[in-house]
Amino acid sequence: MGDGSLHIAIVGKGNLGTHLFNGLSKQHTPYFVDRNLHLRTSTDLVIVCVGDDQVSTVCSSLPQHLLVAHTAGALPIQSGMRSGVFYPLYSFTKDAALNWSEVPFLIEARTKEDEAVLRAIASCLTQKIFDVPSEKREKLHAAAVMVNNFTNHLYTLAYEHASQNDLPVEILHAIMRQGPDKAIELEPKKAQTGPAVRFDTPTIEKHMASIIDVDTQELYRLLSASIQKHHPKDEL
Repeated sequence: MGDGSLHIAIVGKGNLGTHLFNGLSKQHTPYFVDRNLHLRTSTDLVIVCVGDDQVSTVCSSLPQHLLVAHTAGALPIQSGMRSGVFYPLYSFTKDAALNWSEVPFLIEARTKEDEAVLRAIASCLTQKIFDVPSEKREKLHAAAVMVNNFTNHLYTLAYEHASQNDLPVEILHAIMRQGPDKAIELEPKKAQTGPAVRFDTPTIEKHMASIIDVDTQELYRLLSASIQKHHPKDEL
């Protein structure tokens, strides 16, 4: 369009698709695509926000003359000549407030022209834009799972442990907020504290004895051992 606004088809109305629709509406004309993948004739590009197991099927079903970018961090760029990747490295929840300026985008395309289009679209939302090829993006996705999904699961286990011992979980909120900020400020290894890094075996054994679930107990043991491996006694 003459004013620089693009007609952007979004496949998928989930958490990410909804946030992209809302964010891009300020400068472009996004619209959701129905299940039959019917596109408007004015469509400039398609952003595919579906589960990883559906990406290949959806992308191959779309017109090959259009720029089609998927948003899956763990998947490579698709085979089409105008394939691309438009991956925001963030955990999205549909009803949660979002500050797009904090979200990094990892983009990839088969041509410089299409890469420039994806960069221009991302720049409407954030200035944190990175050109990352598929093989490196997949490795980064694994790291993102560790810092986000795994830590969130540990929060779940900690809540269960607190509840089983009749302790209010809100007591944990301050330290839950402190941990990520301190890790970013100091670097994670320097920010590490706790009985494992001190090689405080009596405290570790008391904690493990207090944990009811055997799987959680084993996870506590494995994580403590991993911390000690990364912080050998001769470094203390």
